[in-house]
Amino acid sequence: MNNFGEAANADVAIIPKGTVINGNIDIDGKLEMYGEINGNINSNDRVNICGDVTGDIKANDLYTKDSFIEGKIECVQGAVVRDNTVILGDIYADSLVVDGAIQGRLDVKGCVTVGEKAIVDSDIKAKSIQVSNGAAINGHCSLCYADINMSDVFPQTEPEPVPEPEPKEEAAEETEKPKSSSKPKAVAKKK
Repeated sequence: MNNFGEAANADVAIIPKGTVINGNIDIDGKLEMYGEINGNINSNDRVNICGDVTGDIKANDLYTKDSFIEGKIECVQGAVVRDNTVILGDIYADSLVVDGAIQGRLDVKGCVTVGEKAIVDSDIKAKSIQVSNGAAINGHCSLCYADINMSDVFPQTEPEPVPEPEPKEEAAEETEKPKSSSKPKAVAKKK
């Protein structure tokens, strides 16, 4: 699958490397972005990013490589975060493939696939999570969209009661008692 360079067959807006856009982009169709955007991106199609974005992204699907993105990402379908990409923000999608670095909450209705070079500092909510050897994950993982009800598998048990500590008054009385001068039996010497 060729993610970049699909411009020959479809209407695609291309933002070349070196271009800086300060403002939002709303587009009906595909977007290939190699420059820098300081604003939100809203597309009803695929967004390919190989540049920097400071702002939220809403798209049908997203493909990133060699990117820095700071903002929330919402995809109707999937998101792919390839190597040399850093995302600081939450991601909401139907599926997610991660080979880059993400810091933010991940809410994925389907599968999250975490590659061997991925760094994920996020709480993950998904239907399933596949993690390759070498991946780094820091956060809570919840399979809340899975077809499994954990309470059907594991019995619910009541927690054991914790014994109450002794009241402080009794402890104070013990410390106020006169100390006996006799030595403990184990230490007392025979005469």
